[in-house]
Amino acid sequence: MEKLIMLSPGRTTSINLSVQLEEVFGKYIKIEPYCLEDDLDFNITNSLVVLSSPRIIKGKIKSLVDRGLNYIIAQRVINHRYISELLDLPKATEVLLVNDRAETTYQTIEQLEALGINYIKYHPYYPGIDSYPRLNIAVTVGEPNLVPYAVKKVINIGTRQIDIITLADIARRLGLIDKLADKLSSQYVNEIIELLNQINDYAKGLKIVSSRLNTIANCLSKAILYIKNDGTILVSNQELHNILGYSSENIIGKNINDILPQITVRNHNKSEIVTIHNNTLFVTAKVIEGQNSEDGIIYIFEKSEEIEKNEHKIRRMTTRKAVKSYYTFDDIIYESKEMEKLIEKARTFAATDSTILIEGESGTGKELFAQAIHSDSRRANGPFVPVNFSSIPINLIESELFGYEEGSFTGAIRGGKRGLFEEAHGGTIFLDEIGDASLESQCTLLRVIQERQVRRVGSIKEIPVDVRIIVATNKNLVEEVNKGNFRSDLYYRLNILPLRTLSLRERKSDIFVLANHFIKNYSNGQIINIEQILDNEAIKALYEYDWPGNIRQLENAMEYLAVIWQNGKKLSKNDLPEYIISGSNVSKNTLLLDILGKDMLWLLSKLKNSDGLGRRYLAEFAKNENIPLTEGQIRNLINKAESLGFVKSYTGRQGTILTEKGYAVISLIKI
Repeated sequence: MEKLIMLSPGRTTSINLSVQLEEVFGKYIKIEPYCLEDDLDFNITNSLVVLSSPRIIKGKIKSLVDRGLNYIIAQRVINHRYISELLDLPKATEVLLVNDRAETTYQTIEQLEALGINYIKYHPYYPGIDSYPRLNIAVTVGEPNLVPYAVKKVINIGTRQIDIITLADIARRLGLIDKLADKLSSQYVNEIIELLNQINDYAKGLKIVSSRLNTIANCLSKAILYIKNDGTILVSNQELHNILGYSSENIIGKNINDILPQITVRNHNKSEIVTIHNNTLFVTAKVIEGQNSEDGIIYIFEKSEEIEKNEHKIRRMTTRKAVKSYYTFDDIIYESKEMEKLIEKARTFAATDSTILIEGESGTGKELFAQAIHSDSRRANGPFVPVNFSSIPINLIESELFGYEEGSFTGAIRGGKRGLFEEAHGGTIFLDEIGDASLESQCTLLRVIQERQVRRVGSIKEIPVDVRIIVATNKNLVEEVNKGNFRSDLYYRLNILPLRTLSLRERKSDIFVLANHFIKNYSNGQIINIEQILDNEAIKALYEYDWPGNIRQLENAMEYLAVIWQNGKKLSKNDLPEYIISGSNVSKNTLLLDILGKDMLWLLSKLKNSDGLGRRYLAEFAKNENIPLTEGQIRNLINKAESLGFVKSYTGRQGTILTEKGYAVISLIKI
C-alpha cells in the first residue's frame, strides 16, 4: 500500500481523524483526508481506505466497493481528553446532544452513557430533526456549527476518535503490527488509565474496565495486570502470560500474592524493579480509587532493555508535554476603565477561533493577553506554543515552525522532529514579533494559515493541523506594508480580530496599583504600598514619568527601590532611578514642540477626547481659550495634519477625527 485514505461525509471529521492516523502511521505511509464532496481521484489498487461509518457506503462509494476497493469501516469512540467540562455538569442536567446525523447522534449518547456519564439527560439534535426541547446547554462531538442559535453554552468534546480495534486492524493490513505494538501500548494503556482517573464512580465498574483492557490485549507489547483491592486478579494480557508461562485460565480469580509474590508496591504511581523468570521488569502501579468493590490497581510491566532503548525519546516527550500553568484574565492587574474595556473585548475574542492580531508597545503585556485568551477559550486544555520571530535565526525558522524529516539537512536529529505548529495541534500558537518575520517566511506562513496544513522540511506530505493563531507585534504593520517589509495579503489574513494593548501613558491610574504589586513582591511582603517608602514628590515623579518601557520598566524600577530602601526612611525624588529624574520627558516635549508647533499639538489635543469636531467648533474653543487661531488658520492646520496622517476629515456633522497615528503622537507629550 502507498496511501492510507481517511474518508468521511464531512471535511472537518475527515481532517481530525487523519490527524489521529498521522500520529500512529504517518512515519510509514502517506495519509490523505477526503470527504464526499471531493473528487475521489486516488488509486484504489494501492490505497487502503478507512471509512468513518458503514452508512457512507452508497452512491459513488458503493461503486468503488464494487470495483474492489480495499477498505476498513472504523469503529469510533468518545475522545476522553475533552470530557472534563462535561463531567462538571450537575446530576440530571438536560442537554442537547448535537451531531451531523441521527445515527451518529444516538451512537454518541450510547457511548457517553456506557462510559458512566449516564447521570445527564441527553436530548438528540441533528439537522432535520422534527422537534427538540429549547435548552441552554448543548454537547457536540466536533460540530459546533450545527448547534441551535439560542443555546447559551456549548461543550465541544471533539470528534469521536478511531478506536484501538480499528487501529490494530489497519496495522495488520499494512503489515505494521510488529513495529507499532509499543506505540499502541504506550498510547492506549495510558489513555485508559487517564480515563479511569477522570470519570466519576459511575464509570469505574468492572465491566467497563475489563472490556477496555481486553480490547487492547492482543496488540500490546507491555504486560498488564488488573487486581481488586483484595488482590484478586481480574484482567491480564497475553504478554504477561508469556512472561509467567501461565495461560489466563490459570491466573484469573487467583490472588496476586500467589502468582507474583515479587510485587510489593500498592501505591498510586509508585514503581519497583522485579525479576521474573530471568526478565528484569520495571513495574508501575496505577490505583483506581472509588467506593465500589471493583476498585483496585492496574500494573504495567516494562522490560528494562526497552526502557533504555527509548530513553532519549521518553525525555523529549516528557519535556514537550510538561503541564504548564498559563496566565488568565484574573492575573491582569488594573483598575482603569480603559483596561476594563480592553479585557472585555479580549474575552469576546477568546470565545471564537478566529485569528487575533495584538499590537502594542514593548512591555505592555502582549503575551500575557495571548495566554489569557488561550486560557479563556475552548482550547484551554490544549497546548499554548509561543514563537518569537526576533529570537530565531532566519535559516532555522522553517524547520522550527514546520519540523523536518530525518536527514533533511546537516545536523538534523535522527528520526526527524515535529514543528511548533504540530506541537500546537488542538491548542493555540502565539507568533510573537511577527513584524520581524522575513518575507520568505511570511509567504510560507500565509500558505499554512490558508490551508491549515504544514509540510516538514524534506517531506512531500501535508500534515493537517488544528490550531488557533494569535500574533503580536510592537511595529506598525500598516507602515511596514507600505515600506514593502510586510506582505499585505498576510496582514489582512492576520488582522481579523485586532487588539491594541495600552501603554502606561494611556492608563495612568494603573501605575500605582502595579507599583504596589511589584514592590510587595520584590520586598517579600515588607512593603505593601509605595507610600511607605516614597515621599510625595517622588510619588508625583512616578506618575508624571512617561514610562517608555511600560510595565516591564515599572517593574524594574520597583525592584530597584526595594533593594535601596532602608526601613524607617522615606526615599525622595532624587533616590529614584536616574532615567526618571533626568529630564528625558522635558527634552522629548521640547523636540515635538519644535517639530510640530504648539498650534498643531493644541489641535490634536482637542480632537483626542472627542468623536469628531468641525472647524467652527474648534474656532470657538480657540476663542474661549485665548488661542490666536482663526477658522481659516484652523482649516490649514487640519489639512497639514491630514497630510501627516494624524487626522481624517469628513463632510457633515462628523467633522475631523484623530487617527491611530495621531493618538500615538499626542500620547507622547503633555499639553
